[in-house]
Amino acid sequence: MFKVVFLWLIVFCGIILTPAQNNPETLRLLNKATESLYENPDNVFQILQNIDDSKESELIKQRVQIILARAYNLKGDYAKSLEQSLSKNLKEYKDDGSSLYSDFTLAQQYQSLRLYKQSIRLSQSLVDKLLKTKLRQYPENLPAQIYQLNASNLMIQKKWREAELNLKLSNALLKNTSEDFLISIENQIYQTIIYISVNKIDKAERSAVNIQEKLNNKPQYIFLRAFNLDNFGKINFLKKDYQKSAQNLNDALQIIDKKPFLPLKNRIYDDLSKNYLVMKNEQLYQKYYSAYREETDRLDQSKKEAIRNLIRLNDLYEKKRLDQSFEKSLNKIMIILGIAFFAVLSIILLTMAERRKAKSFQKQIDFYSKQQILIKKNELKNPTAENKDPEVLKKPLLISKEKELDILARLEEFEKSDKFLNRDMSLAVLAGQLDTNTKYLSEIINKYKQKNYNNYINELRINHIAYLLTTEPAYLSYKVSYLAEKAGFSSHSAFTTVFKSVTGISPNTYIRQLTYKKI
Repeated sequence: MFKVVFLWLIVFCGIILTPAQNNPETLRLLNKATESLYENPDNVFQILQNIDDSKESELIKQRVQIILARAYNLKGDYAKSLEQSLSKNLKEYKDDGSSLYSDFTLAQQYQSLRLYKQSIRLSQSLVDKLLKTKLRQYPENLPAQIYQLNASNLMIQKKWREAELNLKLSNALLKNTSEDFLISIENQIYQTIIYISVNKIDKAERSAVNIQEKLNNKPQYIFLRAFNLDNFGKINFLKKDYQKSAQNLNDALQIIDKKPFLPLKNRIYDDLSKNYLVMKNEQLYQKYYSAYREETDRLDQSKKEAIRNLIRLNDLYEKKRLDQSFEKSLNKIMIILGIAFFAVLSIILLTMAERRKAKSFQKQIDFYSKQQILIKKNELKNPTAENKDPEVLKKPLLISKEKELDILARLEEFEKSDKFLNRDMSLAVLAGQLDTNTKYLSEIINKYKQKNYNNYINELRINHIAYLLTTEPAYLSYKVSYLAEKAGFSSHSAFTTVFKSVTGISPNTYIRQLTYKKI
């Protein structure tokens, strides 16, 4: 649920490079640009235009690059972010240990583009380098940034304790500067997310309140304030206070409404749509889900373009490596091929996942609608005798109309009973009970129910269990294995598979949603 929350936040953390020999005015502009990232990324470009790269040290040039990359990333322009952070570093790559900055920025971009395996490998390599060398050999704040990067990758792997340790190591390296304040707030936001992920709601809430109090003295950092409010929204959602959760999320959206923080806005749209779905506010659910889908498509296009550029840049990167060390070339070429394959696979999986998600949402909505109709019919005790219209017939069957209607009537009586819950029920058994043969029965089910026998029986069973869960509160506390047995399934896994195919969600998720609605 939270694996997309870490994608773009880590890229906001740049390398802070401030050697004493640099022009004080240049350092002031860099600090102002760094702070502006959290106020309005568009201002960053104007501020950095006042710095003449040709007159500055290599470290200052790298810092300018990274701040620009962060600004584009906050805006959701992943292709330009990648170009800013990597193109110069890769073109000037030297295999002499100075690739530290390239590895760090490359790990950030991999994570932003959901290429987690590559990002994890690089961030762990950077931590290993920290452990083997003296910290004073690194630019100011870089070790803290590396530990933070590794912590976020550990969170993606759900290694919560190791992630917390890396956050503590990052905090221990911070000093009392404006840049260090921003890093510490980001670390605390990560810690809040960890608490939410492991269901330590009270600790998560205290952490979010503490962040809010710190940011009250820094109201200009609207990105951090909005992100913290989004965490408040998740906390209150888990506490089942959906009204308050929606208020938190709307407040967050209002803060950044006129600023180009597109990825954060998209995250808030997603959380709002889930709130209003649970609150049964169809109009607002559709509004924010549509906004979420629209922004997701736009951001996905940017990610795809960035991945294509990443493959091209890595070709250049590997060519430089090949020129300097032939022995390492084969290994790096394999990395390029792996990246290319993973990039293409990521694009395919991303597209498929979004289609499945949209289909799952629609299936849930359709199923809930059917359940409401079923409940109303049972309340009115008004048996129906639909689907007997002979116009439904698409091609002649070798069954008389009288026999056809008789089988249909018996089927409807069967559906009103609970005989379909019998584990031994089969097409042959049912045909015997309806006083017909399996061929006739199978043809009638296919024609009027638009499904085969197995799907017909399974859907009856799932609808029955779903109806009991909706109308009988006691069933919400039963184990899934008991529900599977009661529904006539031979195993827990078979029940779960069929339940999800009919409703679009698992039994546990369905029960949780019903539980939330009843509170």
